[in-house]
Formats: sequence, C-alpha cells, structure tokens
Amino acid sequence: MRLASGSPASEPQGLDLLAVGAHPDDVEVHVGGLLALASDRGLKAAILDLTEGELGTRGTADTRRGEALEAARILGVPRHQLSLPDGRFTEAEDQRLCLMIEIRRLRPKVMILPAPDDRHPDHRRAHRLCIEAAYYAGLRNYPCEGNPWRPEALAWVGGENPGVPDLLVDVSTVWERRMAAFDAFGSQFSKDASQPVTRIAHPAFRRGVEGRAMHWGSQLMCDWAEALWCAKPVPRALMDLLARLS
Repeated sequence: MRLASGSPASEPQGLDLLAVGAHPDDVEVHVGGLLALASDRGLKAAILDLTEGELGTRGTADTRRGEALEAARILGVPRHQLSLPDGRFTEAEDQRLCLMIEIRRLRPKVMILPAPDDRHPDHRRAHRLCIEAAYYAGLRNYPCEGNPWRPEALAWVGGENPGVPDLLVDVSTVWERRMAAFDAFGSQFSKDASQPVTRIAHPAFRRGVEGRAMHWGSQLMCDWAEALWCAKPVPRALMDLLARLS
C-alpha cells in the first residue's frame, strides 16, 4: 500500500466516511459533493483509490496522481491509494488482505463503494472486493494485520445508468467546488484534439453527471443532489451520517 496523500500512517484514525473508487476520478464522478459536505461539516472523510489508473487511454499514472491530489485538496479530504494493478486486480486473498489492512487502519463507520452493475468491469469487481474485505476485516481470528474493524454501513454509487436511488443528498451548497474537483482530472475529462477520443472525454459525459444531479435535485426541490444505494433496511449509521450532512 502506498499513501498518496494525507498525514503519516501513524495519525489517529477513525473515519466517519471512506469513499472507495477503482480508479482515481471514480469517486469525484459520483460523490464529490458528499465529500465536500463532509469536509465542511467537520466530519472525518477520505478517498481510497484501489488502483493508479495506469491503463487509462489518456494520461499517465503520474499525471492522474497529481490530478487526484488536486481534486482531494479541492474537496478538503485526504486521499489514499492501494496501487493494485489496474484492470488486473482480483478478489484473490492477497489483494483482499491489502484492502482489509487499510480498512482496519482507517476504521471507517461508513464506506461508499463502486457500483455493483456498471459498464466498466473494474467497478463491478471493486464492489465485490470491498464487500468481502469489509466483512472479513471484522473477524477477530482472521490472520490480518491490525485490530478487527467492520464498517457499520455500506452504500454504493449507481454507475452511469442507475435505477431509482435509495437515498438522495442535497449538494447544492458545494456544487461548484464538487465540479471543480471533477474538472481537476483534465487528462480524463477535457476535450483535447491532441488526445484520443474517449467516451468520458466527450462533453456529453459531463452533461450526464450534471443532468443526473439536476434530476435528483428536482426530487428534493433543490438545485443539485447526489444519489446512493444500500441494503435494506437502511443502516442507522448511514442515516446518522446523512443527518449530519444536512
């Protein structure tokens, strides 16, 4: 595990919220506003990228690392990175252990996971890996570094073609900052004639992010909202977190 940003590994841990992405920028696409709200409310929140996104068509691992640090700075949260192999990580024991160790170190009450059903295979696999690691990290007799810890609640984002959300969060007050963090990933999302054309670099992708947030905002009678999905009944820890963000 390599720490991409934040304080030294000896810092006191115990996060209110940990948002996990398969790649740098995944979290900003879906829940950047929620993280900005958490920072503004004084909650302990952080981002964990499973990979460095080194297989991406545009940019390099170094470029994306710099963009990821800038996005985290804008949102006001620390960022950590496991550096699992992009496109090639699995649910195997050794890689599950890497994530379990980080969960035990960071001790999040609530984890937000990648979408279980999405067009990118890494997102689907990351969801399964997180579900397993979050459970096994709480087993006292599991041979793994650190003291046992299991998050009190898991939630996940909805991918690019989501169904009806389980929960909505008004992020209107932080929307401009949230989109500034999104735009920090210029190598991925900006239209650049010198770079290959990709789906996420097309302006329509950004409009999709905005359109979904506007639609969900209309359900709350606000300008912008972000969506979450979770198991039922909704865990109390997740309800408590959203109450603190309101």
